[in-house]
Amino acid sequence: MLSKDQTLGKYQILDRLGSGGFGAVYLALDTWVNRKVALKVPHQQQDEIVDLLKEPRIMAGLKHPNIVELITVERKNGIFFMVLEYVEGESLDRMIRRDRTVPPTRALEIGLDVCSAMAFAHGHQVLHRDLRPANILVNREGVAKVTDFGTSRVLELQHVPYAPTRIGSPPYMAPEHFRGRAVFQSDLWSLGITLYEMLTGTVPFYDADPLKIAQAFSTQQILAPHLRNPVVPKAFSEVVMKALAINLGERHLSAQAFLEALRRLKENVARETRPLGTAVMPSSSGPHTSYRAGAGTQARLCRFCYRQLPRMAVLCPNCGEKN
Repeated sequence: MLSKDQTLGKYQILDRLGSGGFGAVYLALDTWVNRKVALKVPHQQQDEIVDLLKEPRIMAGLKHPNIVELITVERKNGIFFMVLEYVEGESLDRMIRRDRTVPPTRALEIGLDVCSAMAFAHGHQVLHRDLRPANILVNREGVAKVTDFGTSRVLELQHVPYAPTRIGSPPYMAPEHFRGRAVFQSDLWSLGITLYEMLTGTVPFYDADPLKIAQAFSTQQILAPHLRNPVVPKAFSEVVMKALAINLGERHLSAQAFLEALRRLKENVARETRPLGTAVMPSSSGPHTSYRAGAGTQARLCRFCYRQLPRMAVLCPNCGEKN
């Protein structure tokens, strides 16, 4: 364990940020350029260098605005450590514990960031395997960044198209992950559980015994988010539940497909929340049109499907739900 004000080469330890099964993370100051960074120090320092380099070698190829950046890797005073971008903000896990739930529009923005990161990682054949709120950081500008690729695996699809080990966090692990056959869609399940927790304040199933969680997924039906929390739009709930399909063929087929579903949801929100009275710009092939209403009047939206409701409607004409 490193102590405050201890130095590793040019890095001065400022604080301890947290610790996990594979290592501890410290806030440090790069004294040469006067910049704060995060140092990740593996617990197993006696491991072979090739093993210590597995995570940084994976992260080195993942340059993306929603993935915490690896700056470099060093060994000082006999201590091996990774130097990472310091994300000034908080973990999604802490946000959920503090606020209980995340508003749907905010959860959607975070989901888009994380799904974008996963689409990029999967495009580089990287399976995260431990996607959960504790491994998602939200900076002061509200941008979500995925971190901790310590359990990640590069899938060589032409040889073994799945990760055979059962390593991960049980409440967020997909059913096939429990069977030792984690695939890219397993990360989508983990993101689905993360969205579910943001929207409802809880995971679908939790038990100290991981086997009971695995059994629950095969024997009990997950209650949809909008049935746990009525402020969650039904359309959003359906996108999340598709990510939590037991059958891989019924789940989002790729991170890109999941991302497109979330983008469509956001576009619907933007379209349906446009103030009545806002003129719609004419297209090159059609006449100018506009919506007219009293000044400052806002569209009334269905809380289940996000679509505009008629002025006095109780039942939504689109999804049939009562508002």
